[in-house]
Amino acid sequence: MKSRIKKCVAQLKALGLDAIVLSNPVNTSYLSDFRDADGYLLVTRENELIYFTNFIYEYEAKALGIWKVVIAKGNIFKQLSDTIKSHNFHRVGFEAKNIPYLEYSKIKQYLLGCRVELCETIDFVEKIRAIKEPQEISLIKKATEISKDAFDFSTEIRDRTMTEKQLNIEIEKFLRIRGSGSVAFPAVVAYGANSAIPHHIPSKDKKLTENFFLIDLGAKYYEYCADLTRVFTWGKITPFFKRIYDIVRKAQDLSIKKIRDGVAVKEVDLAARSFIEKKGYGKFFGHGVGHGVGREVHEIPFIGPRSGEILEEGMVVTIEPAIYLDGKFGIRIEDMVLVGKNKGEVLSGNFCR
Repeated sequence: MKSRIKKCVAQLKALGLDAIVLSNPVNTSYLSDFRDADGYLLVTRENELIYFTNFIYEYEAKALGIWKVVIAKGNIFKQLSDTIKSHNFHRVGFEAKNIPYLEYSKIKQYLLGCRVELCETIDFVEKIRAIKEPQEISLIKKATEISKDAFDFSTEIRDRTMTEKQLNIEIEKFLRIRGSGSVAFPAVVAYGANSAIPHHIPSKDKKLTENFFLIDLGAKYYEYCADLTRVFTWGKITPFFKRIYDIVRKAQDLSIKKIRDGVAVKEVDLAARSFIEKKGYGKFFGHGVGHGVGREVHEIPFIGPRSGEILEEGMVVTIEPAIYLDGKFGIRIEDMVLVGKNKGEVLSGNFCR
């Protein structure tokens, strides 16, 4: 944790900030190893951590022994503002993407009359989180292995009488038991034409009457996520279905080959997108080719055609090109890739492809 705080302090100094108010529980947890909970973490350029929370979390927060804990009594925004004023800070950052406008307005209101400038920051902690430490990579690999096992499990228990929702429930139960009690996100189970809906909500009525289905799932292991998607077939498939599948698989291979330290993420997106467009299906691929994964299932970098981010060694990303043909079927193949100095390492291997 100390190295993460050190990186935060370095960023504060680089931005000319005296401190930053963190309102995203995931970022607070990343810096402290505390549970995701309601509260605000004030990080100063002198390595001081002050955590503002409520009575519910008092015992656990104080037991950590890594920060000063302030328990809300009345108005937490006034207590936070009073602390900022007592430190004579002049420039204090806030997480523009994570703090509601009402809360920001309250803090600003209590700082009126003081020479304190509230400064917008974007992805302040997320940029640190994007590059994974060795222990984080190990946890992500474990989450990925559990996810792969969940696919094996789903193919073993699948039955034409099971609805999408029933299979979804069994998959999530497996992920919770094998993981650490939760899932990275609600599993997508999409039979037949429903696979053309990117984030389809499993139906409690739809049964498997077609010969194909899509599953998008992710385990969570000690706060770290996985995210994988596969399309399964049952019996014969049409030559057209196979053609679309092969286009998506080739597009994914082309993107993965682009992954290495220093590459612009839009180049990774372009590798898959241009191939799909060349085959005549560009208008049926409407999202980015991937995203970062870590403590959250969607993190920076976001790999899309307009992204200005650069891949760095230690990032973990998904590569998930797709073609969605409304009313017919959708093909999405998604794998987890660790960015290396000279190439990417596919953490999920080559299973079920």
